[in-house]
Amino acid sequence: MYRSHRCFASLCLLAMVLLFTPAESRAWSAEGHMIVALVADRLLQTQESPTQTRLAELLASDKSNSWTKTDIAGESTWADALREKSQEGRFATTKWHYVKLDFENPDLTKACFGKPALPSMAPASHGPQDDCIVDKIDQFSKELRDPATLPGERVMALQFLLNFVGDIHDPLNTIEHNDNEGRCVALVPPGAKTPVRLSDYWDDTLVVEAEGKDPAKAAAEIVASLTPADVRKWSSGTPADWAQESYKMAKEITYSFSRDFAKDAIAGKYSFPVRKGENDPCGPVPVYRVDASYRDRALAAVKEQLAKAGVRLAFLLRENLQ
Repeated sequence: MYRSHRCFASLCLLAMVLLFTPAESRAWSAEGHMIVALVADRLLQTQESPTQTRLAELLASDKSNSWTKTDIAGESTWADALREKSQEGRFATTKWHYVKLDFENPDLTKACFGKPALPSMAPASHGPQDDCIVDKIDQFSKELRDPATLPGERVMALQFLLNFVGDIHDPLNTIEHNDNEGRCVALVPPGAKTPVRLSDYWDDTLVVEAEGKDPAKAAAEIVASLTPADVRKWSSGTPADWAQESYKMAKEITYSFSRDFAKDAIAGKYSFPVRKGENDPCGPVPVYRVDASYRDRALAAVKEQLAKAGVRLAFLLRENLQ
């Protein structure tokens, strides 16, 4: 029988292969993930759900996490800390954070590596590295729901879900545009002089502009703005549905600047500065100047996605945390 632990032991002997690990997918900043988790937490408290008690008990049982705080906001960043601080964890789980639907011909099965089944008797944390966020949310949700799941695996299932539900609502995590998840394309936002990576603009800058730098305050404001109709409408669907929705937003809003190259592109290319001794794998990248209309639509999209992610995380926890 498999045992749940932090080492991902089945991959420890493969450390040398890390040289060939794909570039790490970017997603919401730590603040973005915390906002999503805190929105879900507030909704569970507001609705006086017994899930809140079970959630608190499960969080309190996490005694081996030395990377993040063990409240719900801190645990929402644990899956990212795993990639940053553990070579084995990075190799094992990087592809679990996204689903790269082709820009022109989205095929979920293809983007999910053929939807591989878990090995017999294996917990979700020991699944194949070639798997996508849609399948991993389903797998970890099932573990959270199953009373036979071992305590350590149950904690890990929660940690991944707190992160992955946020990730799947990041448009850049659901589309393949051959630009390294937005790292290899540059924007010049309104009023800016220096180009920024598309990924940094969506996952960091817009989050701060939309919600501020205090995740707790941002979550409170989001929950206060939600109507009962919003909560009912968004408390539904499957991870596959959520991925398709984020993909559509990526195509219609995130990458809308690229529809008219002659109008939006700046002559020449730009090389992002790097620290001494390092190389940027992107090299010179195309630069696009975006206007206030793009910024406004992007801000609205980020606000909506963070709110939806929080509502759906609460929905998923209510459905599965037994």
